[in-house]
Amino acid sequence: MIGFHRFVAMKRGVILLFVLVSTLAFGQRNVRDSTIRIFSLSPHIGLQYPFEDLAERFGHGGIVGGSLMYKTKSNWTFDAFYGFIFGNNVKEDSILKPALVTGGLVLNNNGDLLDVFLFERGFLAGGNIGKVFSVLGPNPNSGLHLKVGAGLMQHKIKIQEASQSAYHVIGDYAKGYDRLSNGFMLSQSLGYSHFSNYKLVNYYIGVELFEGFTENRRTVNYDTGMHDGRQRFDIVGSFVFRWYIPIYKRQPQDFYFY
Repeated sequence: MIGFHRFVAMKRGVILLFVLVSTLAFGQRNVRDSTIRIFSLSPHIGLQYPFEDLAERFGHGGIVGGSLMYKTKSNWTFDAFYGFIFGNNVKEDSILKPALVTGGLVLNNNGDLLDVFLFERGFLAGGNIGKVFSVLGPNPNSGLHLKVGAGLMQHKIKIQEASQSAYHVIGDYAKGYDRLSNGFMLSQSLGYSHFSNYKLVNYYIGVELFEGFTENRRTVNYDTGMHDGRQRFDIVGSFVFRWYIPIYKRQPQDFYFY
């Protein structure tokens, strides 16, 4: 019996020591005073500006999207992102010239004059690897955030006609005018990531740059009667605000002994 009681006492002692060590470890692992692992869902919104070949086709516009990020204890970050780009400033507006009458109007099959509008549509998708440098922040998990990555860029000119009766410039026919282009993309970004001590206010604000090595994917452009096979160099610069929705590992609060 004495041996059994000693075994029970030793067991309780080991459990108590383990609990004390675990409590100390978890107590130290918080946003305020330690770098911790963080998973985060991150919707974002911002402004985007075109450069190089893309600036000949579009003006400034907007970007909305989201990402999934993982931050390690050493402040390295890995994320997958998607951004939808859009705008109503189309500079390459001569694409419908063969179908236009005057003043940007086209005729439908009944001979009615119709307004046709052009818009920018596209997306940026890929992955990044980055590093948070713990400066200018309230804790070691916040600071300057540098990222580089790669992915896919795509953009086109969206043709919209409200009555949907100008059949020769919408639907499948629009593919002969829309200049659909896509290709490999590189990305870089510099900003500030903030994770609140109280886990309530978490965000990123910064500038991002995307360089797309794209090509027109349509067989022929109807307005020129030719295929445009030249290599394009399209750059998108953006200023974005990203809201982090972090998923923290829940820390134990109570312990029970039996």
